[in-house]
Amino acid sequence: MREHPDRKQCLEYLESYGTPKHVIGHCKSVAAVAYMFGKALNKVGGTRAAQFKDIRLTTFRRGAGRFYYEQDHSRDKHGQGWRIFDLDLLLASGLLHDMARVEDRHWDVCADWCHEKKYYEEEQIIRAHMMYQYTNDANHLTEADLISLADRLTLEDHYAGLDERMEYIIRKAEKNGNPDARAAILRKKKETRKLLDDIEVRIGITIDELMTDIDYDNVENSDK
Repeated sequence: MREHPDRKQCLEYLESYGTPKHVIGHCKSVAAVAYMFGKALNKVGGTRAAQFKDIRLTTFRRGAGRFYYEQDHSRDKHGQGWRIFDLDLLLASGLLHDMARVEDRHWDVCADWCHEKKYYEEEQIIRAHMMYQYTNDANHLTEADLISLADRLTLEDHYAGLDERMEYIIRKAEKNGNPDARAAILRKKKETRKLLDDIEVRIGITIDELMTDIDYDNVENSDK
């Protein structure tokens, strides 16, 4: 088995699992956005974060025999090295992250499935993605950060950008009878905007420009 499943294999997994078509569209979008982030950042040096397999996994909630994880954003073990993002891992994690969305605790269900398939890095990212607290350091991002950011910039099957996505979340919270959520969401939006601004400085282009004409079905072969 290859280390990470490719697009064809991931789509076969989604189809055989019975993932709804609109959710598959969302998964394609998150995968493409995360991949574009990784590709652009690789061109300017990648990240100072440790290799995924070297990152300490910290359990901070137990339930039903399942765990989700926060990645330690320590520098790599040599202290100064840079590494490129694993684009195959970004593609696979994005495509599979909501495979079980129609089920309760879908992140755990999908992560357990990945574990059974021995896709251990995808498992760790997917188990964390709903509650993941990404770094605020644009030089110190991990693949989990990029998947989390991509998920927060995507509205169903397309890149929406931070403003549209956060406004959607606010409306949804208010519709569900939680008007007090607006303040917390706006605080998180401010933090995310600062990180995105720093990423834009690094890559020399705005995120909106980077995502222009993004190919959700074939991003890994894009020249951009």
